[in-house]
Amino acid sequence: MNKSLLFLVSVLLLAGVASAVIDDDDNVIGLYFDPDADSDCLDSVPPNSQIPCYIVLTRPTFSDLYGFELGFDYGSELIHLGTSFSNSQALNLGSPGNLVVGFGSPSYTSSATLLATLDMMYIDISNTPATLTLRGSEPSSLDPAFPSVLLAGGEIISTGLHDPTYPFQMNGFCSYEDRPAAWSEVKSLYR
Repeated sequence: MNKSLLFLVSVLLLAGVASAVIDDDDNVIGLYFDPDADSDCLDSVPPNSQIPCYIVLTRPTFSDLYGFELGFDYGSELIHLGTSFSNSQALNLGSPGNLVVGFGSPSYTSSATLLATLDMMYIDISNTPATLTLRGSEPSSLDPAFPSVLLAGGEIISTGLHDPTYPFQMNGFCSYEDRPAAWSEVKSLYR
């Protein structure tokens, strides 16, 4: 009886962790405002705010991670203050805007595996929407359009990107609720 109860509790805990991730696809790297990969947009960020932006691998199909490579781009509304890595033995050999990272000891993966945190500062006083996008690193071991991960035995695979059609953003529209608008504003959408 105790073994079946323990098994049931384990399944419920794992199911709760898996449901927090936004992406349904396997092996996806994305930017989020939380390390659990649940939020990718902030509605209102005041000027001169320091915002941690989490790079998270979601739903990996492997248990051990030995490194990763990716690039990131951002606009003039943001300043990159620094990057920290979740693996204490991470070594970044990349240039600014490129993370080419190897681990001294592997990271064990979960449904949402934190890879790194970009410390960004939002500096625009006019509240302009700011975006931050991921891509492959320059140079890239595989496809320069997509991030890559290093697995056991030196195997490198490309990952997907979290919803590349809707970039990770600050001060943009995060929900698609009805908003009051004049007829001229609606017409301008179709010009």
